[in-house]
Amino acid sequence: MKFEPRKITLKDGREILLRHVTVEDAEKIIPFVQGFVYEEEFVPLSEGEFNPTLEEERAVLKNYVERANSLFLVAEAPDGTIIGNLNLDGNQRKIMRHTAVFGMGMHKGWQGCGLGTALLQNAVDWGRDHSELELIYLQVYAENESGLALYRKIGFREHGRMPKVFKQNGRYHDEISMHLVLK
Repeated sequence: MKFEPRKITLKDGREILLRHVTVEDAEKIIPFVQGFVYEEEFVPLSEGEFNPTLEEERAVLKNYVERANSLFLVAEAPDGTIIGNLNLDGNQRKIMRHTAVFGMGMHKGWQGCGLGTALLQNAVDWGRDHSELELIYLQVYAENESGLALYRKIGFREHGRMPKVFKQNGRYHDEISMHLVLK
């Protein structure tokens, strides 16, 4: 069962459409990600590392569309511009198919208005209704206080910290691992 599209009103009154990605979204996803990924402090990519071809991105999105234990949500502004995304990447190993790793991103102009909460809560609700998923996990920069607050608010629990996982601009950052048991 894939995600049913829905309109969401954010804290600031703006309305967005939350829906499952399609393969055809590849043309929008590449510039969307490139538009925020290198500007954000807490994204573990360096300039130029996210540079898929259109065909490569279509193949990635096709996997999300076809895999029953995976979800890729996009948030669209009223003009159809993608402003945020969330992916639950379901593990394909038989003994781990009940688990998914989580990732999310959004443009700065849409941060602080409830978009992250809407994306994550809808994904968690989908996961709880999904017969196969039982556990969602993530890794986050230890300094990402707003991300940590969001994950804790939704119910994620910290289960580990690894020092010096990320090295950006000559500076090390610790990683915190978190999980949420769905069932």
